[in-house]
Amino acid sequence: MAGIIFSRKNIVLLLVIALIGISLSVISFRYSAYTADEIARIASVDVRSNARIEAHDLSQILLHTLESVTSNLRSLANSQPVQEGHVDVGRTLLNNTQSSTSELTEGYYWLDKDGELVAWSTQNTSELQGYQGFNLSDREFYRIPQTTLIPYYSNAIESPDMLPRLYISYPILATKSNDINNNGENKTSFDGVIVAVVNLDSLGAFLQNEISPEFISNVGLMDKNGTILYARNQSLVGKNYQSDDFQATVPDQVKSEYIGILTRSLESNPGAEDITFNGTTTTISYQPINVDGKHIWTLFLGSPHNLATDVGLVIEQQKNLSSQIVIIIALIAVGIAILILSWNKRLEKAVRDRTTELKGANVSLGESNRLLAGTNEQLQAHDRIQKEFIDIAAHELRTPILPILSEAEFLSQKFQENQSRILIGEEQIRSIIFNAKRLDRLASDILDVTRIESRTLKLNKENFDVDHLIQRAIRETTERQLTGNAKNVEFNYEPFHCIIFADKTRILQVIINLIDNAVKFTDEGKVAIRVIRNNKDIEITVKDTGSGIESQIMPRLFSKFVTSSENGTGLGLFISKKIVEAHGGIIWAKNNEIKGATFKFTLPLN
Repeated sequence: MAGIIFSRKNIVLLLVIALIGISLSVISFRYSAYTADEIARIASVDVRSNARIEAHDLSQILLHTLESVTSNLRSLANSQPVQEGHVDVGRTLLNNTQSSTSELTEGYYWLDKDGELVAWSTQNTSELQGYQGFNLSDREFYRIPQTTLIPYYSNAIESPDMLPRLYISYPILATKSNDINNNGENKTSFDGVIVAVVNLDSLGAFLQNEISPEFISNVGLMDKNGTILYARNQSLVGKNYQSDDFQATVPDQVKSEYIGILTRSLESNPGAEDITFNGTTTTISYQPINVDGKHIWTLFLGSPHNLATDVGLVIEQQKNLSSQIVIIIALIAVGIAILILSWNKRLEKAVRDRTTELKGANVSLGESNRLLAGTNEQLQAHDRIQKEFIDIAAHELRTPILPILSEAEFLSQKFQENQSRILIGEEQIRSIIFNAKRLDRLASDILDVTRIESRTLKLNKENFDVDHLIQRAIRETTERQLTGNAKNVEFNYEPFHCIIFADKTRILQVIINLIDNAVKFTDEGKVAIRVIRNNKDIEITVKDTGSGIESQIMPRLFSKFVTSSENGTGLGLFISKKIVEAHGGIIWAKNNEIKGATFKFTLPLN
């Protein structure tokens, strides 16, 4: 290592390598933290989802159990011994029914129409012998079925000894064969109730046992009025969740949130909400218990996120280990970099020499590329111009040629009828002349574009009166209108004499192009030509009352092949612009405020 020269460049490189190692460590740490949080979140979502599923399944189990008890009560109430008042047989039926539901019920009772205890289920009949004939008509499980004639499910704990019990009662309805109602059916009368007593401790244990052993949670039960029917903390049973006694057991940090969850659970809708206390999150899922469409109880399931916490601790340990490994790797990388720096010195000279050679080669290659790019652009421009020329020529040359061929074929057919002489109509002659001139103008325009693109357009300047040119342009345009499709267009021009030095033929071409363009887009109206002389130039204006210039064409108006007319090449304005600019003038156009368009161009006087 003694031969290493630590130049500024080498030191910077070492620092960069070290920073890369530290950055990798930080990135690994952050990624591990993110992974831990994400796994904990996924685990929490899984716990929350499982809690809702377990709450729903438990509610269905409880509902089926209640339906089973209700079905037993219905069978007892409708049995012949009960209907006919056979107490001994009825007691046997009560005992048999209790045996089938002993894991949930404490017993079954038979009260007659006056509310007196007739019979009960028990293994030792002497235990309740003193209650024979005891009157219970003041109890809700008797009074409500007596009034409604439908099953009753208690919403509060009703027990003389204050033990947590619930009561389900079913009315005994006696049928009177000699009393008919309005529908022609025998009337029924209240003849007592059959009552099932449910021990809430047994019910809670039953529900707790139904939970999957792999799912850690606690069961709770509350009636529709907010009274706790079952809870792990037995001291809460019988208390309303809004009472001071109950709320005194809830920590202040989560009291508002917890009471809100219990309030929302009474709205007859299932749900699952999280609550966090002392760093531990618990999902409280709740499910309404509806019997015959009525909400009687609400089932709760509290599920702590122990799985998510355990997974988070494991990932936390893993990310710390990953960070340590990355730091070690970064230190090893720095050591390797120092070794590499010891070798790079001997390569520097060879690299410098090779770099010099490559720079020279790159300069030569750059010059070649620029020349090649310029040549390629010229070829592309040439191909584009050639394609535009072919498209326009193929369309526009066919337009005047077809009428000429048509007239020629017509005349040829006349000669084929053994006639040495034929009569030619004036209309035929005009059509041939009109289309021949049109073909000549098209050919001239194409040649002019070729000269402009190749920069070979030459001007033959001379002195002449611009008034003569305008008069001639109007006259030629009028003659073409008479030969072709005549339009009701009136020319308006006040003679203005001014001698200028320019190419007479080319300026005439510009004026004719502008006048033809104005007539083309004016079916009926006026075309006004005006000349104004300034100190250094003259301004020639052609104004029409036609359809005007379309907005999408205006920005490209003086470009090649731009036209909104179905007939025309779009070369006239392009050629006119180039001719005017070759003389040192300018040309422009605008739409009139009311109707039509105005074209103007200037020419220097000298």
